[in-house]
Amino acid sequence: MHCTWKSPSQCIKLFKAVQHTNNMVNITFDHTGLHIMSMDMGQTSLVRLHLTPDSFETFECSVPITLGLYTESLVGCLQKAKSSKLMWKINNNTTLSVILLHEDQTTEFQIRAIDIEEDQLDIPNMDDDMALQVDATVLREWTDKMMMTKAECQFQITREKFQWSSTATEFGTITHCEPLNGKRIESLAVRNTVDITLSSQAVKAMSMFSHCGSTCMLGFSNGQPSRLKVDLLYGSHLCLFVAPKIVDN
Repeated sequence: MHCTWKSPSQCIKLFKAVQHTNNMVNITFDHTGLHIMSMDMGQTSLVRLHLTPDSFETFECSVPITLGLYTESLVGCLQKAKSSKLMWKINNNTTLSVILLHEDQTTEFQIRAIDIEEDQLDIPNMDDDMALQVDATVLREWTDKMMMTKAECQFQITREKFQWSSTATEFGTITHCEPLNGKRIESLAVRNTVDITLSSQAVKAMSMFSHCGSTCMLGFSNGQPSRLKVDLLYGSHLCLFVAPKIVDN
């Protein structure tokens, strides 16, 4: 396998987001592109990344291959790219070469692969109680406000409005409300009202993932994971699934 990234900065954003939830992942390469499907250590979130061959300047993979990598090591190498051209290469099952090309200079990081035992995951089709679409800048604005409490967040969504609130003993309460199908929120599916609570870690992860694209789909349901899908170019996408918190009544 060898590929050349169209945008090193986009590559860095993607894997910094993955690193936020997963300190190690299996990355699979095949003729359809690059794939990650991995649960975090706490079993509360799942990340799925699919990058089509068109997402790369060049992409070639004649034989499917999976490498397990520490995301901290990978991101550390990627952050050295800056204005360099970024290439990846796998010559065997033990090493990922991250190659930086700048003018007449070449730097190659050979990252040793690790064995990660993971169950084969299969995500069923989800019929969200509420499915919304917003610009990524809107989602970041929401999360920036709510993370001020450093506490869990409650989502109360009706057919008319979206309400997000968070309360902390030291801070107090933050509440944000907007109409559905107003200036910024487009409703894609409205089946049932939603009243759920997500952890502060889940909200922070949503913020990290939103930096990777321009449009975000949010799916909320009572009693099943909430999801964030960030649409990337060329048919690619990055998804985050987070389990709701169990709140004692």
